[in-house]
Amino acid sequence: MFETKKIDSFFSGEKNLLDEEEKIFIGLRMKVVRFLKLFLPCLTALLLGLGVVLFDFETNVDTSWSLADEERLYFEKFRMKNTVFEITEKDNQLSTLKASVVEEKEPNSKIYNLVSPEAQTLDKGRIFSLIAAEGVYNQNTQILNLNSNVVAHYNNEMTIKTNSATYNFLTELGFGDEKVIGSGEKGYFEAEKFKLDKKKQTIDLINKVYLKSKDMELRTPDHAILYNSENKFVAFNAVVHKGKDVLQGDILTILFKNTKDFEIDKAYSKGHTAILAQNKQVFADHGEFDANTNVVKLFEKVTIIDESGYKAVADEGIFDNTKKILTLNNNVTVTDKSGYTATAAIGTYDMNKKTFTLAEDVKITKGTSIINAPKAIYFQAKNEFRFYENVTVTQEDGTATAKSGVYYIKKNLAELENDVVITKNGNQVRGDKAISDFTTSKSRIIAKSGRKIFGKLFENTFKKKTKDK
Repeated sequence: MFETKKIDSFFSGEKNLLDEEEKIFIGLRMKVVRFLKLFLPCLTALLLGLGVVLFDFETNVDTSWSLADEERLYFEKFRMKNTVFEITEKDNQLSTLKASVVEEKEPNSKIYNLVSPEAQTLDKGRIFSLIAAEGVYNQNTQILNLNSNVVAHYNNEMTIKTNSATYNFLTELGFGDEKVIGSGEKGYFEAEKFKLDKKKQTIDLINKVYLKSKDMELRTPDHAILYNSENKFVAFNAVVHKGKDVLQGDILTILFKNTKDFEIDKAYSKGHTAILAQNKQVFADHGEFDANTNVVKLFEKVTIIDESGYKAVADEGIFDNTKKILTLNNNVTVTDKSGYTATAAIGTYDMNKKTFTLAEDVKITKGTSIINAPKAIYFQAKNEFRFYENVTVTQEDGTATAKSGVYYIKKNLAELENDVVITKNGNQVRGDKAISDFTTSKSRIIAKSGRKIFGKLFENTFKKKTKDK
């Protein structure tokens, strides 16, 4: 168990044996070290050779150096969670932008990828907020791009949804090139594109604009502008459907009571204005609508065209949509395909009764025959006028007067009743009824059964006629 030679030599002072063995041990160790020094470089070269063959390091960019660069860039990028940007806009109002994750695209680029971004700005005291699933914020240009499920809330009154949107905090302008839908509590709108101008407080809706509010629907193929703080909506080349009635206008301005339900308070039409109601077309240069009274006022070149063939024009028109009564004021003129022309100061059309009442200085002209009366009513179903209060028919052969009468448009003649008098060349004849033929421009008087015709003839007129014969 013990090496006795080593022990003896240690006490006896014989150290040669120990030195020899130490020399042998040291020699072996040096040989091993030399071998490793020579072998390890060879092994490294061999492994590098295999790497070239197997992995083609010349074409593989994922080297140890590139990995190091990527790691360095990764740690140099700005990366934070629940980060808030405070942005001072052009109007000096402070807006905020926050996101659950913010990661810079490149180091020091100040362009950030955002996860669940939320932006909030003020619009003259009203809060305008934006949220989305993801986005990109360029701090250099102050431009925010939002993508996927973009939702905007305006002062807790209106919600706007789209799939992508861009907002520039510096210019206070925004836009979106995808379909946009806005909704309140009882109404909504949609369009193919939109533009936002915070300074003007407007949202410009572009292409195939549609707006719905209660029983009203508006459409325009062009565009419309929503004025947020004014609760105003301006549509161009628009068509409005309200029940069975249709309103068209070159420029249609609608004032809402609020944008929660898009309930109309007033509306104004400028340019070519048209109303289609109960087989009637009503045109004007501009108009006004009051939702509280449900009345439309029309101005300048007001025209009614009825499917039966008559046309009425005036300086001003008032349409009561509840009572379905259309009143024309000032210089009322009615023409018909049968050839008559009627004029008056006032004309009132009752769409339910289908009557057209002319009042004040009523005059109907057909050829050389003229009817004058303070009041006349046209009954559309019978195609006839009835006259009241001192009717006068003037023709070539004389004048017929009465307290009432009727003009049969299809027969082209008038019948007068009640205190009938025909006057010609100073001669007067009285009877129960007078028939004035508008084709021949002559009148004749008729007595009822058992009654006589009587009158007053001037003798000189009678003698002159006898001589001529």
